[in-house]
Amino acid sequence: MRAKYFFRFLIVAGAMFGLFFGVGAGVANLIHEPQTTAAEEKEEPVQEGHRTNILVLGVDARSGDDRSRSDTMMLVSIDPQLNKAAFISIPRDTRVDIPGSYYDKINAANYEGGPRLAVSTVEDLMDINIDNYVEMDFKGFKSIVDILGGVTVNVPKRMYKPSEDIDLRPGEQHLNGKQALALVRYRGYVMGDIDRTAQQQEFIKAVVKEMLKPQTLTKLPKLAKEGLKYVDTDLTFKDMIKLASYAPGFSSESVITQTLPGSFYDRRDEYGNIVQSYWEVDQTAMDNLLDNLFSGGKLAVIKDSSDSGTN
Repeated sequence: MRAKYFFRFLIVAGAMFGLFFGVGAGVANLIHEPQTTAAEEKEEPVQEGHRTNILVLGVDARSGDDRSRSDTMMLVSIDPQLNKAAFISIPRDTRVDIPGSYYDKINAANYEGGPRLAVSTVEDLMDINIDNYVEMDFKGFKSIVDILGGVTVNVPKRMYKPSEDIDLRPGEQHLNGKQALALVRYRGYVMGDIDRTAQQQEFIKAVVKEMLKPQTLTKLPKLAKEGLKYVDTDLTFKDMIKLASYAPGFSSESVITQTLPGSFYDRRDEYGNIVQSYWEVDQTAMDNLLDNLFSGGKLAVIKDSSDSGTN
């Protein structure tokens, strides 16, 4: 029974980062009427027993802005036959060819064409089919963490960036929504966004522990309703029900986390000055990752970047 409730809550918490399978689970069982989504009826709904790939986007949608870059991107792959779910963090600085546009950082895809263009970009990059997307505003992230009652997590270092309202001290502590958002957005690491994705994955594990506590179950109705305010998805109500039906076979041990492997790449001008810094995907390592996604092995994220050159 606990695994079932765990799954229900994952959908809302997952939209925050990729801890996603229950988006519909919690929603489908806590509301009485289908909610309108970006796709009332898709031509290809979630298939019974088949692996489902979902792109999860976290965006900082500021008031008055019609478009925004994605700040967090994760591919969530759910395999009901293996009872496993893999969460692949895609660094926001990943250099890609955006369909119909130009080479840029992958977070520009959402700005140029919304979540559907982001989906197409990731499909081209990884040579996979993505079934659905879920996009969530950071306001929803803060609200959900607060309703949850906060999350206990280890802050690895002093984090201070007043311009982004980040001010955290190191050590294990119980963070509220504002503090949790500061933790997962902070990029002041030696390896920048790569270290940040690792910290986000640690946060996911901490959220899972919090969700499995018995007292969390009473908060599910409020969590689901609050989460829906900030979620944009092309999942239909039927899709949500289908994903929810996979719940009994999953547990916290079912979750696999990985970051898209690659190396740092600096584009320089004719004088040798760095014009732009990117994350360059290691194609061979990525293919190996996708071929062995549910094997349980952990691949190295960074390859030798000594060949980072100019262009």
